Amino acid sequence: MSKSEKYILVNLEDEKSKKIAESISNKTARKILDYLSNKEEAGTEEISKELKLPISTIDYNLKNLKKAGLIETKHFEWSQRGKRIILYSLARKFIVIAPKFSNIKKELKNIIPLIGITAIISIVIQYLTKPGQVLQAVKSMQDSVLAEQSMAFDATPIVQNPNYGVWFFFGALFIITICFLIKIIRSKD
Repeated sequence: MSKSEKYILVNLEDEKSKKIAESISNKTARKILDYLSNKEEAGTEEISKELKLPISTIDYNLKNLKKAGLIETKHFEWSQRGKRIILYSLARKFIVIAPKFSNIKKELKNIIPLIGITAIISIVIQYLTKPGQVLQAVKSMQDSVLAEQSMAFDATPIVQNPNYGVWFFFGALFIITICFLIKIIRSKD
């Protein structure tokens, strides 16, 4: 699992789901998670002192929580005695538990490029339908009509950007989501 992922995707038969379940069912691990939810990051000794539990117990539970993906180690600091202190923090990831998700993970990986392509096309559409281009076309049409009718007043229309690119993106995203859900439902049968 890469560090950039914002979710942990497991199925009920996966070893990772067992580790998550064991961690969450452990009273000490839940206390550690609760403590870390109120702190940016903390070391083993600090957690031990605050929870009034032995360092060995805290260390054991921290290792299990890290294996389960519920906490992370991003930084460390040096103690006054020159000892390296590893700082732990919550992983802040969504946990998705799905029965037999082998197709779901594959389909999710296939959708990401589609969303990227959709975003690029949306940007192109938005650029091509900029208000300046629409106003210029309307102005030239208006000038030709005014010349023909030789009207004496200026009737400049107010044209707002219709945001075709944004509408295209959300429409395509909706269709991609529906297709994804249909594939997942069909794969369960």
